[in-house]
Amino acid sequence: MNSAAARLAGDRGDDRGPDEVLRRLSDIALLRALPPEEIQELVESVEQQDVPAGHCLMREGEPGDALYLIESGTARVERPGTADVIRVGAGSAVGEGALLSGGPRSATVYADTPLSVWRISRESFTGLVAASPNLKRALETLVESRRTGVALETPSQVYWLATARRAIEARNPELTLWEILMAVGLLLWVAQFANKYLGLVDAGDYEVWFAGLQLATGMLAIQGSCEAFIHGVERLGARLKWDGFISGTVGSVLSTLPEFVVIAFLVQVDPLAAFVTAAVTIYNNALAFSIYSFFLPKDRRGAFRMPRSLTVAGGEILIAGGSVTLIVGLIMLLFRVDGARSTLAGLDLIVIGAVLIGIYVYYLITLVRYYGEGGDDEESHQPEPSRLGHDTRWNAIIGMFVLGLVGAYCGGESIGAFAETALTGLGLPTIPTAAALAFFAGMSEYIIVYKSHRRGELGIALSNTFGGMTQVLFLLLPFGLLVIGGAGLVTGQAIYAIPINMATGMLVLLLFPLFYALHQYITQDKALSDLDAAAMTGIYLLLLYFLFTSPA
Repeated sequence: MNSAAARLAGDRGDDRGPDEVLRRLSDIALLRALPPEEIQELVESVEQQDVPAGHCLMREGEPGDALYLIESGTARVERPGTADVIRVGAGSAVGEGALLSGGPRSATVYADTPLSVWRISRESFTGLVAASPNLKRALETLVESRRTGVALETPSQVYWLATARRAIEARNPELTLWEILMAVGLLLWVAQFANKYLGLVDAGDYEVWFAGLQLATGMLAIQGSCEAFIHGVERLGARLKWDGFISGTVGSVLSTLPEFVVIAFLVQVDPLAAFVTAAVTIYNNALAFSIYSFFLPKDRRGAFRMPRSLTVAGGEILIAGGSVTLIVGLIMLLFRVDGARSTLAGLDLIVIGAVLIGIYVYYLITLVRYYGEGGDDEESHQPEPSRLGHDTRWNAIIGMFVLGLVGAYCGGESIGAFAETALTGLGLPTIPTAAALAFFAGMSEYIIVYKSHRRGELGIALSNTFGGMTQVLFLLLPFGLLVIGGAGLVTGQAIYAIPINMATGMLVLLLFPLFYALHQYITQDKALSDLDAAAMTGIYLLLLYFLFTSPA
């Protein structure tokens, strides 16, 4: 017999680490009827055994002392009083009654072939139950359902496993990778701040190197800021007993705050760069949505069933987004043709920004109402934060929000400094530089999507990529327009305006086919196939190609 799962990861040199053990536990239907945020504590007690062919794994009438999950091989189950022989293979569990009652075995099990099994002792399981009132109540309900023959409704294996993984993350007191990277970013920012006032190194002599350092500092600080806001929201949600939908929605909105700070700093450097960065981020996120669609598991029809909130409320916001961008794009085109106006400034930008934000606010209200009426799939949202074991002390909650604000400021200031160096010091063109900024500013969003996908939260990952488009169009872009328009009215400087030319006109106008195509694909069959993903990817690549190869 090998030792526990933690040792397996280190000594065997294979993939049987704690996460693999947890995945194996999720194969057992009996365990999926129990709270995943509690059962994950069982991981350290799971042992792996290699059983030779012909060995008797358990005998009828003996005390039940363990459950076995077959990883590979075939076992033969013989029950008293019947000549029928049942053979079970990989993924099957035997002896599960021992975890519930500890009574005598009801069948004899032999290894037909060499077996590799995972063993959960009754002693470990009962110890875990004794330490968890929630698990004890769930176990009592499970025992009663088995006694009466009424099947319990259990979560899907993917959702159960994702919730268990979230619980592990929430209860992990050690420094995580994002915290380490953020610390590096903040230290780099402090070093550059000190150099700016102490003059230790002349930045003019190493302008390219300093620009790269500013960009790296901004990216590290921003990704950490996004993570800090999300963790702060989860802790606050756990304290205030928010459900998963509310927590996820608030976290998604707050995680864009660092990008708001970036736009605010960019407006001070170059208003056009700020506008282009926000607009191009929409195209980048649309491309990310289409590419991510390839990685979604498909059913027998070759399609992934979309969350209902995305196909209903999401479809409506896409119509609004496409309509607004078409109107503004056509107006810019008409102004350019007849020469009536060469810029959008002041009140024009404020009105456009206010309309977009107003639409989004009502969209959120509609989304909350739709979810409250039970119109959405529960498993398309993250689990209730209060179940996961977050640190809900006020100092821990406030600490995360303060960390997020500090990271947002330092990251935004660094990205603004990079833009100033690139545009004025190195003389790089505005639109390509802003497009690069849009890509780097969106890195934190892509990391969040990757983490959700890795946990198995496919609906959440897909909603994040979708939200990356709608939040930028209805929050980030209008915020930039309001700041530019307001600065123009206050200062009277002509620089605070959006020039009407071929580049800016296409940037706005081509958003219409982007939203139109996405609306058609997600609402037509309420599902996404690989063909849909390929078509969207092609469309968005074509839009980006013409956007950046057309003359200004």
